[in-house]
Amino acid sequence: MPAGILQLKNWTGWTVVSVLLAMVFFGVTFAGSQAASSGNADARAAFERAQEFRMGGDVRSARIELMNAIKEDPDWIAARLAQAQILLRLSDGIGAQAELNRAIGLGHPAPAVRHLYGHALQLQGNLREARAQLMAGDIPFEHQAYAARILGRVAMFSGEDDLASRAFDRAIQLEPENADLWVDVSRFRLRSGNQAGAIAAVDEAVRLDPGNISALKTRGEMVRFQFGLKAALPWFERALQIDPNDIPVLTEYAATLGDMGRMKEMLIVARRVISLDGKNARAFFMQSVLAARAGEYGLARTLMQKTEGRLDDVPAVILVQGVIEHAEGNYNTAIERFRRLNSMQPHNRKAQNLLARSLYMAGDARDAANVLRPQVARDGAEPYALWQAGRAMEAAGDRAAATGWLNRAASHRVGRDTALKTETPLTLLQAEVSRNPGNARIVIPYIRALSDRGDHAAAYAQARKLQRANPGVSDAHLLVADVSMARGDYRTAMAALEKARQIRFSEPVMLRMVEALRAQGEMQRSGEILAEYLHHNPASIAALRWMAYAHLETENWNVARRILENLRARIGPNDALVMAGLAQAYSGLGRTDEAIRAGSIAYYVQPSSPVVSHLYGRALLADGSRTKDAADLLRKAVALAPDNQMYRNSLQLAEATLRRNGDPESG
Repeated sequence: MPAGILQLKNWTGWTVVSVLLAMVFFGVTFAGSQAASSGNADARAAFERAQEFRMGGDVRSARIELMNAIKEDPDWIAARLAQAQILLRLSDGIGAQAELNRAIGLGHPAPAVRHLYGHALQLQGNLREARAQLMAGDIPFEHQAYAARILGRVAMFSGEDDLASRAFDRAIQLEPENADLWVDVSRFRLRSGNQAGAIAAVDEAVRLDPGNISALKTRGEMVRFQFGLKAALPWFERALQIDPNDIPVLTEYAATLGDMGRMKEMLIVARRVISLDGKNARAFFMQSVLAARAGEYGLARTLMQKTEGRLDDVPAVILVQGVIEHAEGNYNTAIERFRRLNSMQPHNRKAQNLLARSLYMAGDARDAANVLRPQVARDGAEPYALWQAGRAMEAAGDRAAATGWLNRAASHRVGRDTALKTETPLTLLQAEVSRNPGNARIVIPYIRALSDRGDHAAAYAQARKLQRANPGVSDAHLLVADVSMARGDYRTAMAALEKARQIRFSEPVMLRMVEALRAQGEMQRSGEILAEYLHHNPASIAALRWMAYAHLETENWNVARRILENLRARIGPNDALVMAGLAQAYSGLGRTDEAIRAGSIAYYVQPSSPVVSHLYGRALLADGSRTKDAADLLRKAVALAPDNQMYRNSLQLAEATLRRNGDPESG
């Protein structure tokens, strides 16, 4: 075991506030700096102004004043060290390292700044050298808490969770009231899957220092993760009140606005970021997304190029790059992008659908179907994937497979995101679980395989065991809910979902809660859950769909119409259920012509759907002049879903109308 690790494990005692920090920001110097320079009058005046800006949270203005101080007295070590700390706050590791090198060259002892030097190297991604600095045996005691905190970061980024945990524990022991430390602990816990622990850590950071911008930003990110987009905005806005020019906060604020669909506001903030940092890749990416959504793919490409490849390993960026290539007809390039995305996120259904679509357009229909096969291999697959797979097999000449998948698509049975079937044999999964019973990545596929086989009792026992071992992980509770719902035990499912919701009120949690409540007949409560989720996530397509369907059920036609028209504007007219819902809403409002137009589009998209046939037929029946066409559609709906009493009632009404009109085919 390296000596540094032994030293880390054997650190003892409590620390005081960093002496160096106090010296730098309260004008106190020490022997090393006095040997070089004590700062002339102009330099000290600039230094004091920098101190005032920093204490007010304006680190950018502090940086400028320190530049002035250094210009007035280049050999003043205290100014160099202060500037290094400011640059670290601004995540400029290269600049900070340069200032530290200069301070050491002027005579400042290297061990006294190893903690800062390690931080600068960590920001540059030089983790090996950062670790060497932070684990050196000559770091003064007053800086060991700082060094332990940054070592925790280095270990976290290196994937050394045990070392990271020990380092952060050591930092907490030495300096438990350091807000920046609790922010780092929060990020580590989140990466480790301990979502509840991450939330508790960032709450502690905000409690310790309500004006800490990093803590406020991280709390905003956690609230966004926990509850949704809208809930995060006040935290970002609070941070921006302290420092309106903080680029990381501005960037997260812009991204959140964009995800909410508030594109104009997002664009304003993104442009603000670029005015402060002309090479900010995320700001250019957000503008590229906005251009792509508007159909301006040439502009989207130009803006994407301005990221200069710095985000090319980010899945969301790869997705948009693929979309741009697909939209411009560069299907082979789009295939390359989407294949890469699928390799990074093998369970991402959207990535699979996009890859399959690009393969289909490139003329490789059978490969497109093979990409979708894991999705459509079991019950509960999404209708779009089934429809796309059916069209692909149709193009490949396999009419039997195509018909089966298209018929399943017509049933509109939407699956959950846990519905992906594992390809690993159950016996092999069981053997892996016996060797690693505490590894969730191994246990979860085993539970899914048990449930898929119909052994719900064994799946439930394993899920409960995982839940007890991981009470702070939302997905552990979600898995118990899934298995319980498969058993028909909605009460237990709801109890697990409530626990998951307290940690993270995500879209999967919301959808399951709505499903479980509706299965128990609690329609009002399911509507309340939907409304709460939409309050925080007003752009959620899945939630808006459910809300529209709920209003259709209660015959709130105009509210349903507004929601569905909003969805049509966002996702286009090729969603059969959205268009069929509009047909129903317009029929209810007595706007028959619009109902028929919407119904005809839905029928064109999915003519084999009993839902579409029924609602289009009802719209034609309401017209009064096309009763025979209406009856034909309603007969088709009944033939496709013979057990649906609502469809039978509609057909009886159409046939009675035909008889009254003397139609010889009505009987």
